[in-house]
Amino acid sequence: MEFPLILKPIVIFGGKGGVGKTTAAAAYALALARAEPKKKLLIFSTDPAHSLSDSFAEEIGREKKRVAGNENLDAMEIDPGEWFEELKQRYRTWTDELFASLTGASRMEIKFDREAMRELVELTPPGIDEIAALGAISDLLDARSYDSIILDTAPTGHLIRFLELPQVALSWIRTFMKLLLKYQNVVKATQVAEELVALSKSIKGVLALLTDAQRCEFVGVAIAERMSLEETVDLAKALDKLEVPMEKILINGLVPKTGCDFCKSRRKMQDQVVVNFKKRFPSLNLFAAPQQPHEITGPQDLLSHFQAWDRVQSRAKQR
Repeated sequence: MEFPLILKPIVIFGGKGGVGKTTAAAAYALALARAEPKKKLLIFSTDPAHSLSDSFAEEIGREKKRVAGNENLDAMEIDPGEWFEELKQRYRTWTDELFASLTGASRMEIKFDREAMRELVELTPPGIDEIAALGAISDLLDARSYDSIILDTAPTGHLIRFLELPQVALSWIRTFMKLLLKYQNVVKATQVAEELVALSKSIKGVLALLTDAQRCEFVGVAIAERMSLEETVDLAKALDKLEVPMEKILINGLVPKTGCDFCKSRRKMQDQVVVNFKKRFPSLNLFAAPQQPHEITGPQDLLSHFQAWDRVQSRAKQR
């Protein structure tokens, strides 16, 4: 076993769908929990597929204490879309109640503001749902509830798009706030404003956390296929531009070198892709994980999976 177990406040496993990132995150979290029994850990998933429960072979849901029998490992599964839809529904309800309670102002003006505010609720920027859900991570770290949080992200498109355009989301919040300030004497408006302020702080906190190399690490997860290689190159470029630190890549699903002719041929093609990974990422630590003969589910499978992660290439010395 060569994959280092580092106790950073947040470790993110990310990549395209279908590359095994949830299983990788679960395996890493369990191995770290076993290695650091005195540290409090949380594995947190924003993948709406909710496959974290499948990985541990137990129901996780919105909160699960003592996962896989470990006193120091908790887990949470959140569907950002569902979570944010609940938030938007509260906004809709508050908006309706707010304007229903207003009297004495221009009917035309009230109608315009009401329609504008409802339109704003519907036109939320892509990715704000996931980043808002991630705000819970900042809160937990600030409260020192956990020493380390291992994050299994949804397929990274939304998160990257949000990180590329954070001001869009903050501008959306500011526009909402400006409308609310016209009705600041109304109690309901004050309640909505407070939640929007909290959301704004949460977004800024997550952005600061994800770009702090001392507190955060992003582990790219891929498979030994050309398309996955190109997707990982694109991901690395985006993360580098956004200053989100990625030092490791895990290449999943290498078939055994022995066995049938098809397996040997398949492995030969995979090995060539791994060579190309090494060429494209000369300064990163690369690791490879073998394809398992069955679905990885339950604590023992997860630990066996983690222990099989072999180093492909050491990180080059920094100049």
